[in-house]
Amino acid sequence: MSRKYMLVAESPTTPVSQTQRKQIAVRVYVDEKGWVQNAGFTLKAIPEVEKGSLAGPKAIVLHRTSGDNVESALTSAKKGVGTHFYVDKDGAVYQVASLLKKTFHVGKIRSKCFESGTCPIDEMKMIKSWGFAPGKIYSHEKAKAYPARYPMNEDSVGIETVAKCLTNCGDDDPDDATWDPPTPAQSAAIVTIIDILKSAYGITDSDIYEHDKVSYKKGGEGAGLYSSDDDGKGFPPTFDQEIPGYEGVNQGYRHRGG
Repeated sequence: MSRKYMLVAESPTTPVSQTQRKQIAVRVYVDEKGWVQNAGFTLKAIPEVEKGSLAGPKAIVLHRTSGDNVESALTSAKKGVGTHFYVDKDGAVYQVASLLKKTFHVGKIRSKCFESGTCPIDEMKMIKSWGFAPGKIYSHEKAKAYPARYPMNEDSVGIETVAKCLTNCGDDDPDDATWDPPTPAQSAAIVTIIDILKSAYGITDSDIYEHDKVSYKKGGEGAGLYSSDDDGKGFPPTFDQEIPGYEGVNQGYRHRGG
């Protein structure tokens, strides 16, 4: 498995030769307490959002905040409903919960086999006979092991992207809402988070879900935030601090075999 490093500085090695460069790279990793290190993320623990132990994580669920700034989203998280990562418009990433802890971000899950048409005939008939019954379906599904069901709070990481709902946002509106698309900086940051989680936990693209596809949420909430075509295009946000002797040097995210 490849290890990930952040290129944090470059500088001439001597005043004579401007062609020789010195590179400093630090490994991006998840520490023993479940926090991402060396990726340039802001680690801002919000204890209220952590709700017990997390198994895995085994999957990722993509969300939009329905707001236009990260401050309001973080304030809401302090009320106990939120998730692990928040991505601001400028690509800044806030990790507010340990990856060892579950958060309340998914809600009642739909039936995976029913939605995909792969249930055994008897199970398909049973679920169909229930009609719209989120609680009953959730109770049935949670007895299954992932990935036979959709991810739940207990085994998934959430990524919230700061973005507003634009049309059909109300509960009584048609379920085809439109949303702010991610900014280029947000797209790159989302890929970076996903890339780190893939490396740390063996998560694959088949383990990445849009919130409205797995739970009973406004349509399109998780759409357009990530594509497998984006894999490897991420980069960490710029560090706030400057390294003496290396001010103004571009930083980058890269892989090194190991």
